[in-house]
This record gives sequence, structure tokens and C-alpha cells, in this order.
Amino acid sequence: MAGLLLFILALIATVLAFTITVAETAFVYLPRTEAEEVAQEHPHSVFARVLTEASTGNDERYTHPLRLARVLTTGVATLAFMVAILSIVEHHWLAGLITLACVALVGYPLLTVLARALGRNRAVVMLKGLAAPVHFTAITLGWLSSFLDALVHKAAPQRVLDGPAGVFAEDELREFLDRASDAETIEDDEAQIVQSVFELDDTRIRSIMVPRTDMLTVEANESIENALSLFLRSGYSRMPVIGESNDDVLGILYLKDCMQAHLAHSRGDAPEPSIISLMREARFEPESKKVMDLLRQMQRESTHVAVVVDEYGGTAGMVTLEDLIEELVGDISDEYDNEKPEYSLQEDGSFKVSARLSVEDLGEIFGIDLDDEDVDTVGGLLAKHLGKVPIVGSEVTVEGITIRAIGSSGRRHQVDMLRVYRQESQPHLGEESNSPEGTGFNTPLDSSSS
Repeated sequence: MAGLLLFILALIATVLAFTITVAETAFVYLPRTEAEEVAQEHPHSVFARVLTEASTGNDERYTHPLRLARVLTTGVATLAFMVAILSIVEHHWLAGLITLACVALVGYPLLTVLARALGRNRAVVMLKGLAAPVHFTAITLGWLSSFLDALVHKAAPQRVLDGPAGVFAEDELREFLDRASDAETIEDDEAQIVQSVFELDDTRIRSIMVPRTDMLTVEANESIENALSLFLRSGYSRMPVIGESNDDVLGILYLKDCMQAHLAHSRGDAPEPSIISLMREARFEPESKKVMDLLRQMQRESTHVAVVVDEYGGTAGMVTLEDLIEELVGDISDEYDNEKPEYSLQEDGSFKVSARLSVEDLGEIFGIDLDDEDVDTVGGLLAKHLGKVPIVGSEVTVEGITIRAIGSSGRRHQVDMLRVYRQESQPHLGEESNSPEGTGFNTPLDSSSS
């Protein structure tokens, strides 16, 4: 009779352990948005009360008593079952072996696999139904779990106290992301984006900015026509306005402002405007600023471009909103970008070549020795002899070979396609043609007006 009662006790304790495990797992995997919607439908229910307290960072009030209850009920179930077996079997070692077998064959799949699967996959439903037992467990065992927590915290390392239970540190979340990606639970691209969010907090804008040598600028005394020519040839929609040098940034000129003023002037509705009158106030940021801080600031203030200054107050470069976004999602290519061949012969005898074509290969095309120790590509050769970053229309002649920029691509509109041909009479080395005043440097500014 005693053996039968012990078996019943073991069964009851196992059911309780199963229920507690479901509730504990549901608490960990509870989707808060969905749970809040259910709680709003029943605002005076126990579930709503539990969720409200848990949302205020009071999870430990429920999770710790549940864990203690799971340990107690599992221990009672195991002990009661073993004592019941001892009343039937004479040998203690055999009773222990039978108990271990039952724990492995019944306890593991029931309490570890099935219970946790239910709690994880149906967290809201399970916790809604078990809210009353969870609240009761917190009331009855909360004092004991708090006392045990205090004892453990005195003996445990300090890092145990760094955050509440159930809240993961950054390195732990990164490890989980790597495991989820390896297990193909989430796509590699998705994991990379989340990893990039963590990295933004440690990245300075100096590492993603476009340096001052790659900036396209317009001088304050330029005409609107020259500024529009720069805009149209480069494909940008914003340019810094400079005074005496790149360190003297006066403001930011917008393409749409130039277009509106130019149209008004051409209709006779307004006098010819100056660049100074059209430019907008520039935003200056230190190069040591964190990318995440700048991204939040740009989002809050609806700005798209900032001039980056160094520790001495000089212009270090510039950064745009799209530069920051690219740190999260990777390179953003233009929708009309196509993969182009490295070179092709045209009907007029000239060659259309990629800016990435090596200088050595260009020399082989024309049968000359065209080696340069400073640059490796034809695009680099053009920039070197031009003395600045080229835009469409920039042209130089090197060793009797004329190199002309005819195409650009990407958000930064970098020159990627060139036209090269042999000149019968060789111009002065580094000669530039068909390039308006002010065509100085490239910039990362996007080509969409704002």
C-alpha cells in the first residue's frame, strides 16, 4: 500500500514538474507584443498582472521561484519513485539502476524535450492558462528563492550581478547569432545585419567617411551654371560649398535649390542668385563620434549629410546617411548598374575600357610599355595625371594614349568606364579637356534630391 502511494506521489510530482517547466520556458520565450495584446483584452486578469510586473523588469519574481519549484518537484518525483521501487526490489543497486533508467527514458523526453517545446512554441497560450499557478508559486516560494539568491550572490563572481536573470550580455547574443546562423535557423545575411548593429556602437565615423581628397566641392564664387554642370555630370544631389580651401566649408548646396533658382531666373521672375544665397547650413561632426550616435541624430533631425572635422578643426571628410546605412546592410548599388566587360573595341577604333583594367593590360592593347609604379589601374592613372578625382568628361593624354571618363556608377558615382584611343600628335602630359571649373573631387553624396 505504501509503495502504491509513493508511485502516486511520484506521478503527481512529475506532472507538477512538467507544468512548471512549461511555464518557465514560456516565460523565457514570451513574445511581449503578442502577450500585451492578449493582456489588453483581459486587463483585470491574473495574466495581465503577471505580464505587467514582468515588463517592468521584475521577471526574477516569477522565474526564480519557478526554477526552485522545478528542482523540488523533480527531486520529489525521483526520490518517491526510488523508494517505491525499493519496496519491491530487494537489492539497492537494482533499484537505483531502475530509477536511472526511468529518469533517462521518461524524465528526459517528458520534462526536457516535450515540456520545453510546448512552452517555447505556444508561450502566450500556455502562460495565459498557467498565470494563476505561476502567481501562486511566486507568492509561496518567492521568499525562499530570494534568500537562496542572496546566499549565492555573496559567493558568486561579480559578473553574476551585472544584469537580471534572462537578460543576455552582448557577447552571449553574438554567440547565439553565430549558432543560429550555423544551424540555418536564420539566414547568414540576417545574422550579419544584427551583428552590424552591435559593431556600430564601437565604430567611429572616421572609419566610414569619405576623405577630403575624394570630396566634390564647389567654390562659393562659382556661378550657378557651373554648379549645375557639376551636379549633372557627377550625379550628386548635394555638394559642400568652400571658401579658400576644403578646410573652409561654408555650407551645403542642394541640386533642387539650384534648379529652382535657375528656372526662376531664366523666366525673369528673380535675379541671378549666388551660391552663397542658396547654400544651407552645414552640419559638422568630430571624426571620433560613434556611428550609432550619428545615425540616431540624423534620424531625429532629418539630415542626410555631415562634414567631418579632425581634432584641429580642419575638414577630414564627409559622411552621409547612406554611408551609415551601408554599415548595416552592406553596399547599396544603383538599380541600373550592370556588370561591364573590361574592354571592348568600338567602331571608330577606340576602346571602351573598365576603370579597373590594369595599366599593364592597357599597354598591351596598344603595344606599348605603359608601366606606372604609383598606380595599378587605368582609373588610377587618369586620376594621377588629372591631379584630382575624375568625373565624367575628365580627360588626359599619357604616352600618346588619350583617356577620357565616359561613365560612372554606384551611389557614389565613381567613374567606372573610360574611352581610350591613340593620338596622332601627343598633347602635353597630363593635359585635361572638357572639364568645367570647379570639377575637383568625388563625394559620397547620393543622387536623389531631398
